[in-house]
Amino acid sequence: MFMLPLKILILLLFFCLTFPQISSSTSTSSGGDDATVCIIGSGIGGSSVAHFLRQYSTNHHPKILIFERHAIVGGRMATVTIGGDAFEAGASILHPKNYHASNYTDLLNLTGKIPSSSESSISLGIWDGNGFVVKTLNANSNWGIVNKIVSFFNGIYLFIRYGFSLVKMEGFVDETVNKFLKYYEGVETRPVFESVEEMLKWAGLFNLTGKSLKEELVDGVKLAPLLIKELVTVITRINYGQSANISGLAGAVSLAGSGGGFMGC
Repeated sequence: MFMLPLKILILLLFFCLTFPQISSSTSTSSGGDDATVCIIGSGIGGSSVAHFLRQYSTNHHPKILIFERHAIVGGRMATVTIGGDAFEAGASILHPKNYHASNYTDLLNLTGKIPSSSESSISLGIWDGNGFVVKTLNANSNWGIVNKIVSFFNGIYLFIRYGFSLVKMEGFVDETVNKFLKYYEGVETRPVFESVEEMLKWAGLFNLTGKSLKEELVDGVKLAPLLIKELVTVITRINYGQSANISGLAGAVSLAGSGGGFMGC
C-alpha cells in the first residue's frame, strides 16, 4: 500500500500555515483587491489545499483557480477495475495522525475501512527476488490464545535477528510524527511561515533534508545494517519505489507508514 506522497503533505501544510501572511501581503500590494491563488492539479493535494486556504483565511475570500487536465477531480486517489478486480491507483491508506487528510475525507463523506483483527496478519515475510530472507510463523486461528502464542514467538525471532534496532526505529518514527503534529497547533502557539525551509526548521525537521534516510538511521539512530537492508529498504520501496538512500525527510514519512491503525481509502 502507498502513503500519500511527501510533496502533497508538505504542499498542504505549507499553504495552510502560510496563507494568512500571503493574504495580508497581497492585499497591501494590490490596493486591497482579493488575491488570486492558482493551484495545479485537483487531486487530494490540490483540492484540499483549496479548501483549507479558504477555511483558514479569516479576513479575505480569495479567488482560487484550480487547473486540472482531466475531466474529473481526485487525481491518483482513484480505484481502477482490471479483469473484474479493483485496484487502488494511488494512495490507499491514511495515517491516523494526518488530521488534515482525515478531516478532508470526512468532509467529502468518504468511508474509511479499518482492517478487522481477522484481516490483520501477524506474520512477516521478506522476499529478496530469489527466496525469503525473513519468514515468521503464520497463524490464522479463531483461537485468540493461539494467535498470541505465535505472535510471541515471532517477536522473539525478530529480536534475535535485529536486536534493539526495532525499538530504536519505532522511537525514531514516533519522534518524527510528533514533530509533524506541531503543525496542528493553533495560531496562538505557532508562527506564520514565509517559506518551507522556515516551516521545517521550526518543527525540527529541516536537518533530515540534508541527508539520506540511511545516513540518519546509521549515524543518528544507530540501527543495525541488517535491519536497514532487509526491513527499511522494503518499506521505502513499497511506499516510494526507492532505496534507503532516499531523502531523510521522505524516508521518515515512509517509515511512518509501517505502523498500525491505518484507515483504508
